[in-house]
Amino acid sequence: MLLAQSQLTVSQLETLLTDSLTSSAVVKKSQKRMCRPSKTRISRGAYNRTLIQAQNNVIRSIFTILLLAYLELFDNASLQPFLELSDMINSYVEDAKLSGNEKSIVDYLKPKLLDFTSALAKRESFKDIL
Repeated sequence: MLLAQSQLTVSQLETLLTDSLTSSAVVKKSQKRMCRPSKTRISRGAYNRTLIQAQNNVIRSIFTILLLAYLELFDNASLQPFLELSDMINSYVEDAKLSGNEKSIVDYLKPKLLDFTSALAKRESFKDIL
């Protein structure tokens, strides 16, 4: 669900994760493309293009947050709920791994995440300034 609402495609996320996880390992740059979770064959050029696209999408997302903060549409207090939500997701996922009950945790978290993000997007502070 998080991926579906993000600025990344599945391929971009796989490539970004592969690059990140293999950056400290002794994996040659030309072999990183073979480590993607989907195991689909991909050329070095396609891997590099997908990696650049993923990195650019992440950078654009960060600049969007910075722009909103600069325009005073988004302040430090506005970021706090996102940090708390991230911590909550991590906590639930860790609990699910320990209990072996990952499916029910995802089913529980999905509507909460949707409600939370919808409420943040509809906040009056955005409407008042715009």
